[in-house]
Amino acid sequence: MFYLFLLIPTILFSFDKEELPIGFSDSELNNLYIIDEMGRNTPPPPPPVRNIAEFERMEGVLIRYPFGISTSVIAEMAEDLIVYCLVSSSSQNSAYNSMNNAGVDMGNVEFITGSTDSYWTRDYGPWWAVDGNRDVGVVDFTYNRPRPNDNDAPQKMSDYLDTPYYASDIITAGGNYMTDGLGMGASTTLIYEENSMSNTQIHVEMLDYYGIDTYHTIEDPNNTYIDHIDCWSKYLSPNKVLIRSVATSHAQYDEIEEAVDYFENTTTSYGDPWEIFRVYTPSNQPYTNSIILNNKVLVPIMNSGWDDDALAVYQEALPGYEVLGFTGSWQSTDALHCRAKGIPDLQMLQIFHNPINSQELPQNNYQVDAIIDDLSETGLEEAELKVIWWTNDMDESEEIVMSVCPQDIPDCYTANIPSQVVDSNIKYYIQALDNSGRLETLPIAGYFDFDSIGSPSLPGDINQDETVNILDIVLAVNGILGTTELSNIEFQLADMNGDGMLNILDIILIVNEILN
Repeated sequence: MFYLFLLIPTILFSFDKEELPIGFSDSELNNLYIIDEMGRNTPPPPPPVRNIAEFERMEGVLIRYPFGISTSVIAEMAEDLIVYCLVSSSSQNSAYNSMNNAGVDMGNVEFITGSTDSYWTRDYGPWWAVDGNRDVGVVDFTYNRPRPNDNDAPQKMSDYLDTPYYASDIITAGGNYMTDGLGMGASTTLIYEENSMSNTQIHVEMLDYYGIDTYHTIEDPNNTYIDHIDCWSKYLSPNKVLIRSVATSHAQYDEIEEAVDYFENTTTSYGDPWEIFRVYTPSNQPYTNSIILNNKVLVPIMNSGWDDDALAVYQEALPGYEVLGFTGSWQSTDALHCRAKGIPDLQMLQIFHNPINSQELPQNNYQVDAIIDDLSETGLEEAELKVIWWTNDMDESEEIVMSVCPQDIPDCYTANIPSQVVDSNIKYYIQALDNSGRLETLPIAGYFDFDSIGSPSLPGDINQDETVNILDIVLAVNGILGTTELSNIEFQLADMNGDGMLNILDIILIVNEILN
């Protein structure tokens, strides 16, 4: 389900002073040397390092006052998350009143005092990583604008939450970066232009500080002043990517399609082809500039005839998520994603899984393997490590408790979804619980799904030994009498006439199958 919010509150933005542009002001162009003075390089985090993705579990979201987003957006965020608001000490009362008067849950708002220069918290805000000590900390960079107050925000966030803090020499902005959370990242080639270090050294820095061993750098197809990847593309999950589309008559059509070709010719961290979703932006609407916050996707909309289609694309790509559209002072190069930044759960319950692809051949079962790791280090509730699965033909879902993988793989758990006799679309998700009380699912909302081809078993071969014989009759009789509980696949194989019941007619048909 998706919703369209066209509410523009009375106080959409508040200004204490003249706001800077998302690009450079004229005075800043004359003071670019300041950027070189803002670096604060530290040694890298202890390896292995894993950069956290936007679509992972978030505990909060970072904004700034004066706001760059409407109070209706802030109210939506505060329903589920802590809203961390950067604000100067002299403006905190004004910030509080603005949100409180708009109905924001102020119990979920925390203020981080300190001056800022602008409201683009995505661009200058903290990047987060899990380090080799299993701590979640800030891994900073130098903001590519000569704005020292903004550049200090990641350090302030780290101090406020008492996390480890690291910083690389890379000059960049958060809007020109996305990661899949599995060691892959992507930016436009602006990353090379902004840094004096060699391209090779940039890749080394990304590996050492962020754990990015596959770093895609792509020519920006939009031909605008900002060259940020979030203006045209977005990782939705480790195997899904959203890319804008335009009409063939659009000036940038060829360049955008070249970017699509690039993704079509690369693979995910799991080695599979990308599942590519396209969102139509005929007038350069900033639909890719959305923010994912747990089970919600907040999408910038433009009161355009294409808004509903854009929201529908997100819903198709992320079934089960709540897709919400918000108006604002959006531009094609500057919208919701630029102005807010997720803050992860510092003790998240991590689940990693390569989704099952649709099948080309029948399988006896479908193996679900997952890495489940509790950063809280409180231990897992093993009876609650489950795969929940169903098909559209089932009245209710079924649960399978996962077991430790037979291979010697740390934190690996496995379960088998039984094969289906008829071709089916099988939906499933993984659930885990740790002793800190964190109940996590993957995906965070909705489900994975794949098409099965059907069981290779013969009708009536209830025990699936590739022969229909007296043993199958015994199983069928026990199933009718209730002395044996048949699994879903066993029931389907026993239900010879497909009427959804087991009775003497099915026994007769099994006997006929034996007698040929």
